[in-house]
Amino acid sequence: MGHRPFRVPVKLRAGETGIFVACSAWEALEFLERDWPGERDNAYLRACAACRDAVDGFRAPEGARRAVENAARAAGLLAEMAEP
Repeated sequence: MGHRPFRVPVKLRAGETGIFVACSAWEALEFLERDWPGERDNAYLRACAACRDAVDGFRAPEGARRAVENAARAAGLLAEMAEP
């Protein structure tokens, strides 16, 4: 099990004015599980699963990053577009 760093961090809206920067699948998963302010819909569940798989070494971290971006975009929480 490891942090599995992202090539490009994901910037997420956290609260009224805060920004959370997830630099790895582990950090993204912690945000998703503890601080996610959006709806816990299918995109959210896919992002959680993708991050867990990346942390456990079953998926590349970039696939998890894309899933987190998709969930954040759907929830209106993506603070800034990350590079592909």
